Amino acid sequence: MPEIAAVTICSSSKFYGTAQLAEAAFRDLGITVYTPRYDFNEQHVRVDEPDKIRLTRDFLAKIATSDAIFVVANGGYAGVSVCIEVGYAVGQGKLVLFSEQPAEFALRALVDAVVPVENIAAGMRSVTGSEATRSAP
Repeated sequence: MPEIAAVTICSSSKFYGTAQLAEAAFRDLGITVYTPRYDFNEQHVRVDEPDKIRLTRDFLAKIATSDAIFVVANGGYAGVSVCIEVGYAVGQGKLVLFSEQPAEFALRALVDAVVPVENIAAGMRSVTGSEATRSAP
């Protein structure tokens, strides 16, 4: 598995605090990190349809330039937008990492590795040190 130079963090807006912890951990490893727009936290601001369309397209472009995505899935939760991002990443051949095992069974087939946020440094050494393969459905 080639070294991961860039990762995009995918997260529900309700988990942005955890996403920022993951961001710091990846940056500490010297990895380029692309993140959601934290200022568009849907718990605090209303995001209308044109904004959501623009944000989605911009975010998919971030995934396209990354080697991997890291999904913050507190309690196994991944919302609709995150599911779209995971599908896009898989279609682009990106490595798919989750912070916790997803609750949605269909997503589990797309996960290359589960790497808890508090273990990102060790988890990344493990993932990049051996071939990661997708689980069988």
